[in-house]
Amino acid sequence: MTYDVLLTKKDKKHIARVRQWPEIVVEGETEKDVLTKVRTDLEVLLNESRIVKIDLDIAPTKHPWQQFAGMFADDPDWEMFQESIQQYRENVDVSFVEG
Repeated sequence: MTYDVLLTKKDKKHIARVRQWPEIVVEGETEKDVLTKVRTDLEVLLNESRIVKIDLDIAPTKHPWQQFAGMFADDPDWEMFQESIQQYRENVDVSFVEG
């Protein structure tokens, strides 16, 4: 299996982070050292762990933003507000192209 490893250098230390396993972060003196440690940590993790699926019996709750849906439906200024946003965006687009 292939894993993506982000290699960085801070001060004089090399740091390796496994993208798919954020808990695996190692430091060392050389890239070779950190890659060796990453390989070892991944092997330990994958050999000593397992992935299981669980089911939860919970009812979905309302989305927290759902309470605001339609709150401007009867606002007489809503259309004017939308038009001003559109005009602003067009002005920004024009100034970006001309800039």
